[in-house]
Amino acid sequence: FSCKNGDSIMPNDNKTAGLAVLNNLQAKWQLIEYEPNEKNPYQVVLEFRNEKNEKGSWILSGKSSVNFYQADYDFSGQKIKITNLTVTEIAGNSAATIFEEKYLERLLQVSDFIVKNETLTLTSSKHKMVFKLTK
Repeated sequence: FSCKNGDSIMPNDNKTAGLAVLNNLQAKWQLIEYEPNEKNPYQVVLEFRNEKNEKGSWILSGKSSVNFYQADYDFSGQKIKITNLTVTEIAGNSAATIFEEKYLERLLQVSDFIVKNETLTLTSSKHKMVFKLTK
């Protein structure tokens, strides 16, 4: 089937919400808030990639304060689960290493996400991390 001349297809928010979330989530993000009302002292990047691995899981990757990392993720609605985290083993100063360990631990605990106004908020029962879309 095709549209007749003059017909148009308008998005229906109830039916396209999942697609919009997918397109908005799958981007590169930079951590801007790690603790409430505190700026992040390190350049931390998180990318939800638009590709799946051989197991059929979506892939995320990034750079924390010292190392590069990769993991699987799956989501439904505003819920997200991050699993199978692997991290390089680059040595760094103790403060950056401690921050990285806490960041990666929090990343694995994330259960919910919200994408709004080029901002991604990842939350768990204990923590919230805020990221800004990178261009």
